[in-house]
Amino acid sequence: MKTIDDIDFIAKNVLIRCDYNVPIEDKILTDEEDDKIEFSLETIRLILEKQAKFVLLVSHLGRPGGKFNENFSMEPVRKRLEEYLGLDVKLMKSLVEIKAVQEDPTIELALLENIRFWKEEEVSDENFAKKITEGFDVYVNNAFSVSHRDHASLTKFPKFCPEKCAGKLLAKEIENLNIVKDNPQKPAIAVIGGSKIETKLPVIENLAKDYDFVLVGGRTANEALDQKIDFSENVLLPVDFSPKERIKDRLDIGEKTRKMFIDKIKQAQTIVWNGPLGMFEEEECALGTKEIAEAIKSNSGAFKLAGGGETITALNYFADIKDFNYVSMSGGAMLDFLAGKELPGIQALQ
Repeated sequence: MKTIDDIDFIAKNVLIRCDYNVPIEDKILTDEEDDKIEFSLETIRLILEKQAKFVLLVSHLGRPGGKFNENFSMEPVRKRLEEYLGLDVKLMKSLVEIKAVQEDPTIELALLENIRFWKEEEVSDENFAKKITEGFDVYVNNAFSVSHRDHASLTKFPKFCPEKCAGKLLAKEIENLNIVKDNPQKPAIAVIGGSKIETKLPVIENLAKDYDFVLVGGRTANEALDQKIDFSENVLLPVDFSPKERIKDRLDIGEKTRKMFIDKIKQAQTIVWNGPLGMFEEEECALGTKEIAEAIKSNSGAFKLAGGGETITALNYFADIKDFNYVSMSGGAMLDFLAGKELPGIQALQ
């Protein structure tokens, strides 16, 4: 798979698939919620420095259902990109604009309106992809977090561009996830929490083959207990719950479980964390996630990787992104990758 370091961008039209699926409220993007935009800038700047003729950024935002919805417009993202880059960024609201903008020497950088405003995106329509990519020389995927989706902008766009490659952010995701997937230093520990056992089960079972222990908490653990799932001996489920007044609700892991999990974490040389261990938004149910986050933070000798939206929120509550070797902005794609699945968006770059 090529990266942007392998491509000559001089005088070429470049299409970059980004992930700008950021929280926007009342058409406003807060400073605290723009990490995905900030992390994308390295790739954009490098391609512009390599003298690309024109760069078009493409992303989805939310789930507008295949039709225009102002609440899901990319306009706040466009404004933030201008602030970061110090460049004019044109927002293109229709596909017919693309050809004209490509040939306009005064426009260097543009952002296409939310790609999910077109219903053809999520059904991976080839004709739609061919229409958008006409005239582009290079396709760059910089959106690992949605590369587990078979959507037009991820799997069909690369078919119609003469050259294709991975952006810096996507390449970093793969590099760091490969470290914990293929070559973890032992003892290796995974902490899996959050919800939806159906999405977590494949990664739990795959990591359990090579990891010393997989520690499972949160709603994922509750669902596993309810369904009486038979795991291997190195998959550890909670043995007690808290707070005491609401034990039947199993809102947080209990004292014995916290101690059991922390003992394993202290010995680890590799730690992967995805998902909180309880309903940490409520103070009385936050102790499990807090103590596990602090234990991971305190293990300075381990390679530590965290990922997923709720995990990052919890990490910001109880630790610091700087305490980790790598923090992935992806959730489902990270889980699929660690479960050993092929990601359609990555396959399309081969």
